[in-house]
Amino acid sequence: MLTLRQLEFAVAVAEEGGFTAAAARCHTVQSALSHQIARLEDAFGARLFERSPRRVRPTAAGEVFLDNARRTLQAAARLQEEMALTLGTVRGRINIGQITSLNVVDVPALLSAFRAAHPAVEVHLKVGMSDALLAELEDGQLDLALVGIGPQVPLPPQHRLLHEEGLSLVMPPGHPLATQSAVALQSLQGLPLAALIPGAGVRRMLDDALRERGIQAQLQYEVTHSELQQQLVAAGLAVAVVPDSMAARMQRTVVRPLLETFHFRTCAVWRADPTPAARALLELLPDSTR
Repeated sequence: MLTLRQLEFAVAVAEEGGFTAAAARCHTVQSALSHQIARLEDAFGARLFERSPRRVRPTAAGEVFLDNARRTLQAAARLQEEMALTLGTVRGRINIGQITSLNVVDVPALLSAFRAAHPAVEVHLKVGMSDALLAELEDGQLDLALVGIGPQVPLPPQHRLLHEEGLSLVMPPGHPLATQSAVALQSLQGLPLAALIPGAGVRRMLDDALRERGIQAQLQYEVTHSELQQQLVAAGLAVAVVPDSMAARMQRTVVRPLLETFHFRTCAVWRADPTPAARALLELLPDSTR
């Protein structure tokens, strides 16, 4: 009969790429782990892993086994979490994703309040771009993601709008466009631009808007965080198009609204069947941040 411990061993071997690292992860000795993997292979009459001196990889049969093993482990963990909830305790693990330049939600304060209310939950936070976070949410790697996107990005029903705002142009002091009260996107023609890398919600909005209008901006700087955008702009190297709330925080720059209307949304998105921990975190999130 299979045990959950055996399933954990097999998943660890696949994810760590070797028996030694898997044993360390599972807090056991390598000989015991190897023995349990061998028992699994004997039981199914198939090799689950291809062994080589450098790396251990799942076989085709191993991939099938691992897919079902992960789902079984998730179901077992969910059972424990739901039973703990019936006794008044939120337990388990929650995997949260957030965009790199999130400024309309105080995530440290949110997680501090969550930990105070639910100390038995293990919290894991990952920072990334919206496209990647939404993909990981769909794959089940994340329980909840805080993303920034435009209206062209479809969201599942299980989402909550936290904030909506327009876009502004940020430029160095003394820039010729600083004399205007509002700036048209067409004015970006030929200007050096600092933007977040592809995968960021605001980057997709900007790329789509420029392409639709046939505007050729000089995308010279592609960065992963708004702080570097601000530094590049303040140094006189480029201009940047960013959400209004982000623009307001960029010191040593001049900010002008764009003439065109944009709707940049910060949203919380979660899995269709949220865990007790995810449901508890959602209770702490606002419906809208102004």
